[in-house]
Amino acid sequence: MQTELTTADVGRFFDEKGDMLAELMGGNIHFAYWTGDDDDSGFAEATDRLTDHMIELLDARPGERVLDLGCGRGRPAVRLARAVPDLRIVGISVSTKDIAAATELAAAAGVADRVRFEFADAMALPFAAGSFDAVWAVESLLHMPDRRTVLRGIADVLRPGGRLALCDVSATEPDTEAGRAALAETLKGWMVHSLTDLDGYRELIADAGLRVTGAIDVSHRTRYSKAKVTELLARSVADSGLSFAEIDLPPEVWDQAFAVFEQMGYLIVTAERPAV
Repeated sequence: MQTELTTADVGRFFDEKGDMLAELMGGNIHFAYWTGDDDDSGFAEATDRLTDHMIELLDARPGERVLDLGCGRGRPAVRLARAVPDLRIVGISVSTKDIAAATELAAAAGVADRVRFEFADAMALPFAAGSFDAVWAVESLLHMPDRRTVLRGIADVLRPGGRLALCDVSATEPDTEAGRAALAETLKGWMVHSLTDLDGYRELIADAGLRVTGAIDVSHRTRYSKAKVTELLARSVADSGLSFAEIDLPPEVWDQAFAVFEQMGYLIVTAERPAV
């Protein structure tokens, strides 16, 4: 199942909704990572926890050059830069507001000399072959019109021996017409082109000429009960000083999203470009 989207569609969505989503999710625009059913972390702490897990898996080293593919508002890249000294990071997005907000954040964090953000399309990366030591994609490939093209581009810009770390939402095909309709509507509303699974990523990564080094399902860490997420969402809305009406995401939108969310999983994949 997929939604017909263009790069411009995705850019407009994050130009219009990115500020609000980042505000609700504690600065990040990706799933949270919970330690268990009794984890009472807010969205900021739990989404940063996912970033920290990705930092560990990327295993970036001082002096390396990293491409952040779909940088959002820049919080993950800034967190990565703080975790690894002398790391140079280039973040890209098709949202002009993403780039402006991320650039401002890097300056405020004192890492603008090592972290820069630019407008670029992951479907046509404007970088020289072998120019990065590592690439990470934190929940961004689900918006891309063609994962195969993106992964081939990643393989090209990675140096031999370079590493890839990505995380993404996954889903199984609903077994009813109503379920499929709800999934399609939710994907369209959140500018998701398509979802795949671990086997799909293994095939796509191999096709790109990369070697999978790890592939895990972490759905048990990213799922939380509807009651708990609703509570945290209400807390975030209250802290932001906004109402559901003001953020243009009424409760019924979230109700539909939760119904689909129960069918969704979450995966993390790491890979490398074989050394010559």
